Amino acid sequence: MTGSTMQIHYLDGSRLRRSLLAACDYAQRQRDELNRINVFPVPDGDTGTNLTLTVRAIVDTMEPSRATSVAEVARGAANAAVMGARGNCGMMLSHFLLGFAEGLSGYDRVNTAEFCSALRRGAQSLREALDKPVEGTILTVIHDTALAATQSTAKDFVPLLEHLIKEAR
Repeated sequence: MTGSTMQIHYLDGSRLRRSLLAACDYAQRQRDELNRINVFPVPDGDTGTNLTLTVRAIVDTMEPSRATSVAEVARGAANAAVMGARGNCGMMLSHFLLGFAEGLSGYDRVNTAEFCSALRRGAQSLREALDKPVEGTILTVIHDTALAATQSTAKDFVPLLEHLIKEAR
């Protein structure tokens, strides 16, 4: 999308819902690759499968959802992830989403700064949920990406998300 003329200055419930569904679809398509590279905390090759099962629970909740605010959509996704969490990756995703939902609580729609603040809250929630956080894992990627988000001055979601994807890689 680099060089795109599309501009998105706010995220409402509908946009967040579509984004979450797209992210879940992408995660499911990465199942085999995630299983292949799974080495921590146990190299048992099931991270992709566990993540797929967790995001499937989110999809099953989000597809029929009529929620209109980002707060409702985020809370629904977080609750679905908690109920459907499988393995360490499912637990980690659910705790990130719980914090993210907490960061969006009370909002119908958000601008980039409010969204970035919610990402940061999600990263904090995940770290707080871990008994022995290990750096150099997905935890570090999430933390560093959320930090980059909160340092961003982008007012448009398109360049913001392009930047965050680069940071995460």
